[in-house]
Amino acid sequence: MKNVKDISTLKTISVEELKSFDGLADISIQEAEIIIHTLKELSLLTHNIITEHEQSSTISKLRKAE
Repeated sequence: MKNVKDISTLKTISVEELKSFDGLADISIQEAEIIIHTLKELSLLTHNIITEHEQSSTISKLRKAE
């Protein structure tokens, strides 16, 4: 897995897709765009953290335990 540094390379959901989830139908387009951007940032951070730790011995030990 490679470290992703550019948020633009991530696949994103559309505003319509986001608004289709329970409780999000009434949000504005601007709010949806903020949520989508935040989800992309969270995804990128999570991916990079996992990728960095994947190379450490702790992750391989966890995988063996599964």
